[in-house]
Amino acid sequence: MKKVISIFILGLSLSLAAESHKHSEHREHEAHVHGGATLNIAFDQLKGKIEFKGAADGVIGFEHAAKSDQDKKTVADAILKFETNISTMVVFDTTLGCVVSKELVEIQAEDHADHKDEKKSNKHKGQHSDFIANFNVVCAKSVLGSKITFDFTPFKRINDLDVTILVDAVQKTTEVKKKPVTLEIK
Repeated sequence: MKKVISIFILGLSLSLAAESHKHSEHREHEAHVHGGATLNIAFDQLKGKIEFKGAADGVIGFEHAAKSDQDKKTVADAILKFETNISTMVVFDTTLGCVVSKELVEIQAEDHADHKDEKKSNKHKGQHSDFIANFNVVCAKSVLGSKITFDFTPFKRINDLDVTILVDAVQKTTEVKKKPVTLEIK
């Protein structure tokens, strides 16, 4: 099942990358944009996967490695808030009987060697971290023909969320900016 959904998401990502070159009116996020994030949802019949990725700054408020007790608490609180609120940020129609379960929620840190001079002048520059969250979804009924609402307002620093949904042969995209958005899956 994981392999099928992973192939869907990979194909979806490649398809969207090709489309983004064709349509300049909708901008896809580059690799690391502060305030920007992507949300991919793919379903194979009644089982699905939710994948969120965004600059850590948008979720936890900073990107440097959490070394102080306060920073570690901030990271732990943000992870808990994301895990706890995923069902209110990605809202499936209640009649579908969908259950969302955490697979992975973590911070992935990158430290780019091309920022060496910046690191000397400021210990936090040159460090980039992404907030990654993957969830599994199992529904009693198909999400086709239903609506999904996206509400990431609990994370005030996420300014632009690019959402892509793949359910069977239906592919939908939307952009979420500072207020909830509902998307029909048909």
